[in-house]
Amino acid sequence: MTRNKKRGVASRPRRKNSPLLWLALVTLVIALLWNLWPDEPVVIISPEPPPMVMYAEQPARNDWPPLPGSGNNFSDSIDLLKHNYYVILDASARMAESECNGGRNNLADAIDALSTFIDAVPQGSNIGVSVFNNNRIMEIIPLQSEVSLNTVMLSQMVPGGATPLRSAIHHAYAEMVSQGERQLGYGEYHVVVISGGMATEGEDPAAVVRRMLLESPVNLHTIGFCSGADHSLDQPGFISYRAANNLAALKQGLSEVLAKSPPSTLDSFQEAVIKK
Repeated sequence: MTRNKKRGVASRPRRKNSPLLWLALVTLVIALLWNLWPDEPVVIISPEPPPMVMYAEQPARNDWPPLPGSGNNFSDSIDLLKHNYYVILDASARMAESECNGGRNNLADAIDALSTFIDAVPQGSNIGVSVFNNNRIMEIIPLQSEVSLNTVMLSQMVPGGATPLRSAIHHAYAEMVSQGERQLGYGEYHVVVISGGMATEGEDPAAVVRRMLLESPVNLHTIGFCSGADHSLDQPGFISYRAANNLAALKQGLSEVLAKSPPSTLDSFQEAVIKK
């Protein structure tokens, strides 16, 4: 008998990849990537943040004053539509200059203009005044009606010290919040700053200003008196800023504060509420 031999299947030898082949592949990939890569760097533009809208530009908002317990100071004897003006007067070293007003220092002119402003404020309005001088913030008139400015006391001040705009505006805003509680948020609120220039280091008012304008109906009016081109409170779109280079321009700037706040009546107030 013939024995059948079992045929085996011969295995094929493995083909080794040539290093030249790998080099060719790598070169091809690099060439493709090089052709696809843009000539200029790709700039990814993130979407712009939504514009900050001030409280006064949102007629539907009714959430000010923001403090807990708002209304605890309310009294039915208070005129809810009363106008409130709080003036911050700069008596820092910057106000000792006299280049733009014929030899009299800037503080003397500012006191003159402030006195004229107080006399022109509509009767029955509340007025408060604070001064920063020699690194102190002094409230010389608390927010009240029937105000009389002691120009003699002010004229005895010698300009000196830093320019703490942030602290001064923070104090003025706190006074406005307290008055807002008494008036349940009704009425008008104006902070007026007469300042000779840039804030001292660490006293940049930008944060407190934006907070005040975004969360409250308080208006901020700033007059840069003989302050040159730069001022910490020159923020277009947020603050009513005016540069004044002499006494007449300073008085005109203060008069415009009153022009922007015409007398309110209950009828016009109710009509505005209905339109909302």
